[in-house]
Amino acid sequence: MLRKKVSSILFSAALLLNSVSFAAEGMTMNLDKAINLALKNNHSITQSNEDRESARWNLSAIRRQHGLRLTWTSTFNYIGGKYYRPNQDYYAQNHFYYNEDWFSNAELPPYNSDAMNNFSLSFPVYTGGRFENQIEGAGYGLNSADLNMEYVKQNIKYQATEAYYRVLQYNDAIKVQQEAVNFLQSHLENVKIQYEVGTVAKADVLSTEVQLADYKRQLNSAWGDYESAVATLNNIIGLPVDTVLVADDYLDDQPFAMKEEECIEYALEHRPDGIATAYNVKQAQANVNATKSGYRPTVSAHINGYMNGEKPFQTNHSNSEYWQIGVDLQWSIFDNHITDAQVNQAKAEQRKVESQMLQRLDQIKLEVHNAYIAMTTADKNVEIAAHTVSDAETAYAIALVRYTEGVDTNLNVMDAQTKLAQAKNNYFNALYNYNVSRAKLEQVMGVPVNMDVIRYVAAVDEGKTSPQALKESDINQ
Repeated sequence: MLRKKVSSILFSAALLLNSVSFAAEGMTMNLDKAINLALKNNHSITQSNEDRESARWNLSAIRRQHGLRLTWTSTFNYIGGKYYRPNQDYYAQNHFYYNEDWFSNAELPPYNSDAMNNFSLSFPVYTGGRFENQIEGAGYGLNSADLNMEYVKQNIKYQATEAYYRVLQYNDAIKVQQEAVNFLQSHLENVKIQYEVGTVAKADVLSTEVQLADYKRQLNSAWGDYESAVATLNNIIGLPVDTVLVADDYLDDQPFAMKEEECIEYALEHRPDGIATAYNVKQAQANVNATKSGYRPTVSAHINGYMNGEKPFQTNHSNSEYWQIGVDLQWSIFDNHITDAQVNQAKAEQRKVESQMLQRLDQIKLEVHNAYIAMTTADKNVEIAAHTVSDAETAYAIALVRYTEGVDTNLNVMDAQTKLAQAKNNYFNALYNYNVSRAKLEQVMGVPVNMDVIRYVAAVDEGKTSPQALKESDINQ
């Protein structure tokens, strides 16, 4: 295949120029290493993990509502006034039964402080299905967070891949421009020799020097693009932006075997964000069921008691110790249709989430379709660019020989060299576009990073908890 032959020639030339392009030592980097660093260091992964932690603790909080609850309330007051320090003259004038011993009677103790401790132990016996459905809904929320975490990882993997391929692309651009500079430098020496012997005009020397200066400018620009691409990659994989990287890969065009219909079917089964929307629908349905608990009674058991005394935990006041145990039944027989309104609101939210799920599935199909078209188009362009490089190589060789023999102009030689450099750049750009579009297709298909989505869903359907489902679906186990 022609493009394989062209690739071999270009890569051999690249190896010869490698010592020129990468004189500075740096960290050796390949695609797998870049992806692993991104998954380890990227802040989006950390944020996604915290979203999952938030969902996990929300589920824990809801579960713990359906259990024993012990509360303690303690108050302490300093008391003054006639009741606790009675005015004897007042009672002498207004109460005929007054006597000196009355104030020492226990019915009216002369204390000036009051400490009270209340204790309550309660347990919800029946909530009309509210707790059960809230727990179920929060569980689906955690499942959705698990899947969204995998989705974020897939996006980060693509970002790291695209950034790494961009580094390879500009690496190749440097080599192409360096090769052009070297070739034109050699040609300039030849032109100068011919000028000295009088076979060419001074204009040939000047025009070659101008063209060489422009090639050097393009080489300098290629270095700038490369350094920016390295900085972007460093940012994605969590390294300091000025870290020097040396890529030990090269762009190729490995074939992709799956058809578009197979890619779409795979995506609908594996895209974690698509499956997450299905759990969002289940969560919304659980919320509807929880809201309907307003139609039903609630039952709870309780134990209440208090202690009252002059100092904390003393019981030396009248009626100073009390406790009770019992059952509370509450049923809102008529709430002016508040529950009806809340249920209808929850149903509207469920219908919205269902629409969002269908929209997401349609979006997945569109993304796969567009990515597949982009990949196949890029693949065809690689083939075309390979033929162009072969033709440009031949045209440049012919122009160089004709000029040396004096039957062609220097302008045609430089034009052939420019077209050759452009053809090589186009070839490497086509390879870059193919590899990036293929990586994009794999991302929108939901090719796993850590989680086998089908195994995760099967584990959840079997009643497994989120940690158990994550463990069973881990493809790195």
